[in-house]
Order: sequence, then C-alpha cells, then structure tokens
Amino acid sequence: MVKAFVNVLVLMSAVLVSMNAHAGIESPKQVSDNLWVMGTPSDAQLSEFANNGGEVVINLLSQKEMTDSNEAAVVTKNGMAYYHVPVNGAGGVTLENARMVDRILLKNSDKNVLVHCASSNRVGALMALRAGWLDGMSVDEAIAVGKEHGMTSLEAKVKGMLSQ
Repeated sequence: MVKAFVNVLVLMSAVLVSMNAHAGIESPKQVSDNLWVMGTPSDAQLSEFANNGGEVVINLLSQKEMTDSNEAAVVTKNGMAYYHVPVNGAGGVTLENARMVDRILLKNSDKNVLVHCASSNRVGALMALRAGWLDGMSVDEAIAVGKEHGMTSLEAKVKGMLSQ
C-alpha cells in the first residue's frame, strides 16, 4: 500500500514538473547584475521585488491581456517606475518593440529592472532580437540570449528574423 502511494506521488510530481516546463518562468529569474525576467508577476511578487531593491518594471503584456489588471498601480505604489510596451503575441515580436525595450533598459541601466510578459517567451524573443540586431551578436549567440531570458515557442520565428 505504501509503495503504491509513493508511486502515485512520484507520478503526480512528474506531471507537475512537466506542466511547469510549459508554464514559463514563474518567479523572477536574475539574468544579469540588474535584470530579472519572468512570466506575469503577482501583486505579492511585485511588492517583494520592490522590497528587494527593484526599481523598474517593464510589462510586455498586450492590452487584451491587461484587462482587470492593477499592475501599474501596484508597481507605482511600491515606488518603482512602470513601463508598458504592449507586445501582441508573435506579431508583436518586432524590431520596433525590441528597440523600445532597449531604450528603456539603456535609460535605466543603473537600476534593478524586471521585464515580464505572460511566460517570459516574448521577453526572451525581444532580448534575442536586441542581442542580434542591436548588439551585433551572431544568430546562435542571440538565440542563446533569448533562451536564457525565457524564449521557447518563438525561437523559430526569431531565428528566421535574425537570419534575414
């Protein structure tokens, strides 16, 4: 009986791990000295980021994804600067949006910054475009940057864009 129970727990754990692999980055992941990435943060995670020295939040969610969101209020209430760069799914992964994020990051290069979308996939995609087009990295190096920042299903699109 105990062995069967343990087997069920192991199976459930495997299912949960597999589900999480597709959920994206669920808590802030530090990718450089002052840059963190993640999927959509909770109000508590935003407050915790601020309490731990966070100064800037860049939100890449589309307008549609922002319905009923009070993120801007939570961010500013916690004393952080808030930027919203709407990236509408794969179609919003553009040079223009990569440049916009680049400008915000450069303006705040001395601050602790959190960049997020729903899963960090779009964050990674824009960071890969930034690395390739604006920082002059090779396609493979830029893709590696994108993956480090959370890019998953947008990899083929980004690779195609960088290869043109």
